Amino acid sequence: MNEKNLNVFIDFGSSKIRIGIFDKETTKNIFISEKECTSNFNLEKFEINNSNEVIKDLIQSAEKKIDKHIKNINLMIDTPGMFSIDISIKKKSDYKMNSKKDIQSLLKEAKSLIQKNYPKQKIIHIIVKKFVFDDKKYYEFPNKEINYYCLVAELKFICMPYQIWKNLHNIFNKNHITIDNLYCSSYVRSSSCNLIFDNFKKKIVLDIGFGKSSVAVFEEKRLLYFNILPIGGRHITNDISLLLKINRDEAEKLKKSLNKSEITFSNKTDIEKQSSDLSKEVIFARVDEIIKLNLADDYFNNFFTQKDNCVLIFIGEGSKILNKNSIYLEEKFDFFNEISFFEENTTSICESGYNFVERTKLQEVDFLSKKSKNKGFFEKIFYLFD
Repeated sequence: MNEKNLNVFIDFGSSKIRIGIFDKETTKNIFISEKECTSNFNLEKFEINNSNEVIKDLIQSAEKKIDKHIKNINLMIDTPGMFSIDISIKKKSDYKMNSKKDIQSLLKEAKSLIQKNYPKQKIIHIIVKKFVFDDKKYYEFPNKEINYYCLVAELKFICMPYQIWKNLHNIFNKNHITIDNLYCSSYVRSSSCNLIFDNFKKKIVLDIGFGKSSVAVFEEKRLLYFNILPIGGRHITNDISLLLKINRDEAEKLKKSLNKSEITFSNKTDIEKQSSDLSKEVIFARVDEIIKLNLADDYFNNFFTQKDNCVLIFIGEGSKILNKNSIYLEEKFDFFNEISFFEENTTSICESGYNFVERTKLQEVDFLSKKSKNKGFFEKIFYLFD
């Protein structure tokens, strides 16, 4: 098998690292694996020494299996320092303008503005929310030339601290691995869920990770909103530890046991029942906090005025503790027709990366890939709206 026919994805999490290798010709995965790790992607406390050894083991196992050296990868990662920026940029003229070159010009100008105002951040995604030509709105790249007087491009940027990127680059470089593309794992996996739950018009994907949580809001196939919060499973563990006055290891064990416990807790002592109940209260409070921080504003009040087929989807390692427990939402958030817990695994996570790159680059400006660089950063813009 030719190395050029391989597409390698590594999902680098705080508690697990996953690798998936795909054959571009057959689109099938030919190697899937994962290992536990301990990583801290916080800018002030960056620590991935243990993960470095895990990456080596995964790469070596993969190379042995496929009988090829792995030199290039696509990296999927979330960090607490990631954030999104919305920007609207306009071009006006006294005479009719041609759309194609002006769109590319606006995208370049917007990217330059972000780089200038956020010099310590690395742009990892540029997402097109909307183009407006005079009074006509387009949610995809126009397939024809449009003459106009005023063009507005509404864009979303997802960024991460450049120093974190530099640290990651150095770690993989020491293993003789080049990172071809960098992706926000939450955004990529949420985009996959959006397509899986295509029978719903509106979809909110809440990804609870170890050190952060993210919320993505879709209407049909379009991303409308994306936000990352530095609140995750680690914070729930810390809360349980403080509340019950136990160490973090015991708190983590108790938290994970809730998912496997029966609601009645009939086989537990009174103290164990009390601890379980208090732990559940902590979990509900944190989930409620995440929802409120993301959905309690005027935008969503208007967005959900009409209860038209909406689903709330929980994903991520942190959401697994909620599977056998009820989620209680305030009345003002009672706009979901269904609440779903989507069980991710190593295969589905790696496949979400492959599908994102090969098929479903949702509203994505593809300026990071090597192939695009050879042709100009903004020459190719990929969408899925069919």
